[in-house]
Amino acid sequence: MAQALSSRPEALDRLARNMPTFTATHLAGGMQKVTSTVMAEGAVVITRHDQPTMVLMSVDRYLKLEQAAEPNLDALTQKFDDMFARMQGAEAAEGMADAFAMTPAELGKAAVRAAR
Repeated sequence: MAQALSSRPEALDRLARNMPTFTATHLAGGMQKVTSTVMAEGAVVITRHDQPTMVLMSVDRYLKLEQAAEPNLDALTQKFDDMFARMQGAEAAEGMADAFAMTPAELGKAAVRAAR
């Protein structure tokens, strides 16, 4: 299970450094300024008792985050198809034949070379 953000102080510090910060009290009393900052910056951190508690972001930034989280299935399909095609070629078949002809020691050395 994912570790809660509040138990990761380095993540909270990063938030406070990278985005404008407002207290919850300021949010309640000054929504217009907070909204203007969100629209200008894309997001702000809302704190409560000097601790980051939430991020308020623009719809545009939210949609970009949502889009970034979704895999591009067309690109993944193309990548798979390209890899599969390479595996079907004569060069790949020769490589597999060579690998099966190797002694265990030769195969180990080849694996170490490939890993580097």
